[in-house]
Amino acid sequence: MIQLVDISVNFGAQTVFDSCSLALPPGKHFGLVGQNGSGKSTLLKMIAGMAEPNEGQVVVPKSMKVAYLPQEIAYNNAKTFLLEEVLTVFEHIFKLEQEMRTLEADIAEDHSAELLQAYDKVQEKFHQLNGYAVEARAKEILTGLGFKESDFNRSVSEFSGGWHMRIALAKILLKEPDCLMLDEPTNHLDMETLVWLENLLSAYRGTLIMVSHDRYFLDKLINAVIEVENGKIISYTGNFTDYEIQKEQRIEHELAVLKNQHRKIAHLEQFVERFRYKASKAKQVQSRVKQLSKIKVTDVDTHTAKIRFSFNKPERSGDPVVAAQNLGFSYDVTPIFTDSNFEIRRGEKAALVGPNGVGKSTLMKLITGELEAQEGKLSLGYNLSIGYFAQHHLEQLDGQNTVLDEIWNAAPFLPRNEVRSMLGRFLFSGDDVEKRVSVLSGGEKSRMVLIKLLLSKANFLILDEPTNHLDMQSKEILASALDDFEGSVLIVSHDRFFLDMLVTKVVYFKNNHGKEFLGNYSDYEAKFLLTDDKTSKIDEKPLELDRKAKKRLEAEERQKRYQAQKSIRDELAKLNKQIETLTACKKELDDMFIAPDFKDLSLDEMSKMSREHEKVSRKLEEKEFRWLELQDILEN
Repeated sequence: MIQLVDISVNFGAQTVFDSCSLALPPGKHFGLVGQNGSGKSTLLKMIAGMAEPNEGQVVVPKSMKVAYLPQEIAYNNAKTFLLEEVLTVFEHIFKLEQEMRTLEADIAEDHSAELLQAYDKVQEKFHQLNGYAVEARAKEILTGLGFKESDFNRSVSEFSGGWHMRIALAKILLKEPDCLMLDEPTNHLDMETLVWLENLLSAYRGTLIMVSHDRYFLDKLINAVIEVENGKIISYTGNFTDYEIQKEQRIEHELAVLKNQHRKIAHLEQFVERFRYKASKAKQVQSRVKQLSKIKVTDVDTHTAKIRFSFNKPERSGDPVVAAQNLGFSYDVTPIFTDSNFEIRRGEKAALVGPNGVGKSTLMKLITGELEAQEGKLSLGYNLSIGYFAQHHLEQLDGQNTVLDEIWNAAPFLPRNEVRSMLGRFLFSGDDVEKRVSVLSGGEKSRMVLIKLLLSKANFLILDEPTNHLDMQSKEILASALDDFEGSVLIVSHDRFFLDMLVTKVVYFKNNHGKEFLGNYSDYEAKFLLTDDKTSKIDEKPLELDRKAKKRLEAEERQKRYQAQKSIRDELAKLNKQIETLTACKKELDDMFIAPDFKDLSLDEMSKMSREHEKVSRKLEEKEFRWLELQDILEN
């Protein structure tokens, strides 16, 4: 079992973890969630042994094999081929094979029992490690991750950064570690590869700790959630949907506890203030002072910083925005796609889907004018202004510029304070705007490109994986802003939840032909992608029923607890009203005692007022004692 014991981590004045403890039982699949910059990657690095806490201890059993896939990785060795690079994880097996061959050569000249025994021992170990199947297994994993057989003898330096991540993932999967840690593994994967990875990880029996902003991916794979938030680590059971429900219940409970704490503190302080100088109540006053000193007010954080933005109202374009008639394109003599027919109407939000290599990027380049159609016809609507978001655009940001200057250069017509305001809506505030672009995270760079897109005043947005590096809240806000956008949108994304929130049409490639499908992504997936060996909507119904049954049982249990406490709560509510009435009555009498006309009253009237004041004070004290007594019972 992996354990974190009272760990604290600080980066300068920033506290990332504050005396946090956590136990990770073997075999569980954890989703690691939290806002960008909350400490998720730091937590993974500490478990992987790549970082240490300032205080506390990270305990990983010595016998446990731990593998970690970071967000960014690059291979620069031009001499290493793809299959050769992946097979380096089996170096220990290849050494055994070489030892076997050496022993075979020795045995050919010397048949001694000692050599035969040594050979049997090495051969048995080689068989235990399934040595003869390692190359076939490596090819299987590479194929599953989207590589073709023709790629196996290509240099790793020829592949882009997204494919480098797949190479690293292939090597980690082949190691079959006891604990597998993946930091945003779904970035740069197409939908088919994503489904393949889901199936593979579902069967993984080790401890899985995964950072992902793909809620569908998490819901299918995890059975526990670790939340990193404001220096704390909080554990939840179930998948991501269960976590959202439990977190909401936790916040509601903490708010109720906080409300009761404030009420209890107010009554204790009133008691202490009223009887501070009364000798007969000295013990009770001291008791209340001690109670006050022991109350630790619950800290409830219900506010999280969010991106806030909306796209400007664009100028009206022609309709349809894009129309393809028998469209085709080839590189050299190899056709990418042919005889493709579809259209995107004004105001439509459409998804562009298909495996890598079918022509999605080519089609986007045809629409933006980077390439020209070789077959058929591609028509664009009049008055069309295209805004294009692509992952490689992140690399086109000037790393030497500050955040403020980079955006201001894109919109020199805007006043500087307005640029600052826009940056603030995208969570760049205070000194953040003076940071160099080169030190920004992937998520921050994505937000920078989104700001530039917002300033472009385009009426047709083409978005290539815009959600990479964005957290879930930011994705939902982006989807909402795009949904309100009055122009047209064509989007490539492997985030199914994001697509379902937004699109009403799917442009897809089948048998090298581009076609259109009316509906959201789940409708498209149900019709074309789901097969018998993958999860279908029918398969999900029992899970949904189980979840509903679980919610019903939880509701029944809450109802039982509520009924058991109802009489106490009713009396507390009644006491609250009585205490308010008595407090008001006592204040009214107090005011009368200090009123200018009090001295004009007769002795009998003064005496009557005094007796009434004593009677009200005594009743108020009794009610407060009873309130505290019931509150203690309720809390315990």
